[in-house]
Amino acid sequence: MSGPMRLFLVGAGHVGLVTAVGLAKLGHELVVSDVDAARIERLRAGEPPIFEPGLREALIELGSRVTFTTDPLPPAGVTCSFVIVNTPTDATGPLSIRNVRAAVGGLLAATDATHTIVVRSTLPLHGPAALAELRGGRADQASIVTNPEFMREGSALRDFEQPGRLVAGWVEPRDEPAARAVLDLYAGIDSERLVADAGSVALIKLASNVFLAMKIGYANELARLSEAIGADVRAVADGIGLDPRIGRAFLDAGPGFGGSCLPEQSTALAVESVRAAIEAPLIAAVERSNATHQGAIVERLARLLGRPLGDSRIAVLGLAFKANTDDVRESPALAIVERLRSAGASVVATDPRAVRRARLADPALEIAVDPEAAASGADAIVIATEWPDYRSLDWSPIATAMRGDLVFDTRSVADPAAVAAAGLRLVVLGRPDDRFSGAAERTPLAAGQPAS
Repeated sequence: MSGPMRLFLVGAGHVGLVTAVGLAKLGHELVVSDVDAARIERLRAGEPPIFEPGLREALIELGSRVTFTTDPLPPAGVTCSFVIVNTPTDATGPLSIRNVRAAVGGLLAATDATHTIVVRSTLPLHGPAALAELRGGRADQASIVTNPEFMREGSALRDFEQPGRLVAGWVEPRDEPAARAVLDLYAGIDSERLVADAGSVALIKLASNVFLAMKIGYANELARLSEAIGADVRAVADGIGLDPRIGRAFLDAGPGFGGSCLPEQSTALAVESVRAAIEAPLIAAVERSNATHQGAIVERLARLLGRPLGDSRIAVLGLAFKANTDDVRESPALAIVERLRSAGASVVATDPRAVRRARLADPALEIAVDPEAAASGADAIVIATEWPDYRSLDWSPIATAMRGDLVFDTRSVADPAAVAAAGLRLVVLGRPDDRFSGAAERTPLAAGQPAS
C-alpha cells in the first residue's frame, strides 16, 4: 500500500472518526459506515456526535475527503477496510467481539484475497484466534491485520499525528506482508513501528492501558498516604517523576481513572489471567484500588464536613471522566455522585460539556447550569473533573450562594488565592491542610551532576 488510497471504515464512534480524520489528513479518502442512521445524518450535516477538540473543524475542512454511509460493505475498487466498532461488556465478559466478528465476517464474504481488513478495535487476548477461525483456513479470503490505537480522549487528533508508536499484528503468518503494508498508510508520521503476531499485539494494547491505570492508582494511594503523614503528593509525584525510569506522566492524583478504556481493560486483563490459570495479584488489584480510592474520597469529605453526609447538600463540578471530552463512561465523577447519594447526601452537578451524556447515564441526576447555580445551598463543593474553566472561577458569587464553606478539590485545579479571597476553605486531594501553596521547588541538575 503506497500513496494515497480510498479506504472504507466501519464504525463512526470516537476512535473511528478520529482515525478517519487522521488518515484523510495524510492524503487518503475515507468512506465511513455506521449502522446508526441518525448518527450518519448528523455527520453529513457536519455535526459529530461526540466532542473531541478540533474534530468538528477538521471534518468541515476535509470536506468530501471523508464521506458517510450506512452501507456496511466497501465501494467497488476499495482494497482496504478498517473495522473500528465497540467491544462492549456482555454475558461473556468485557471486550466482547460480537460486533467485530459481525463486521469482519461481512467483509470476508464480500471481498477476496486482494483485500485487507484492518481491525483497530481493542481485542481480548483470544480475539486474534477468533478472527482466524472466521476465515476457516481459506487462502482465497482477505488478509486480516490488527492495528490498535493509543489515542487519549481530549487529545486524540494530536495523538494520531504524534503517536508514541505504530503497531500492526498479523492474525496468521500469511498476513505478515499485509501488516507491514498497513503501516505504510501512516506515511508522513514519524514514529517507532512494530510488526508482530496479533496475539502479542493484543497484549501490548491491554498491558499498556492497564499499566497506566496501575500508575494512576499508585498515585492515588500515595495521595491518601500523603494526607495521613502530612506530605504533599504533588511534591512526591514530582520527585518520583524525576527518575527517568518512571517519568512524571500519569502520576497526578485525582478521583480515579475512568473512560472507555482503562476500567474495562483492567477488568479484561484480570479476567484473561484467570482464564489462563495465571495468578496475577497485581493486575487483579487495579480495579479494586480505583474503587477503594473513590470510597476514601467520600469518607474524607464526611470527615471534613464533620457531620453525616445524610444532612448535607453537595455540589459536584465536572461529570466527564476527564477534561476536553463529553464522555462519562466509567466516570469517577459519576461514581462519587452515586456514593454520595448512597450515603444520604443531596447531590447537584454541572459540567461544561457532558450534561447530555450524564443525564442518559444517570436520569436521576440533579443538574445545574453552572457552578454558581450548583453551589446554591451547598454545604460543600467537590471538583471532580479538571476542566480549564474551573481554574479561573469567580468564587465570590459561589461563596455567597453556598450554605457551607468547603471546597474539596480532587483535581488540584482551583486557584487557592481566589478561593481564600472568597472566604472559602480549600482542601486539595493529597494535601492534609493549607500549609502547602504548591509543589516542591526543583533545581535543575548541573552538567555532570549525578541524580543520586
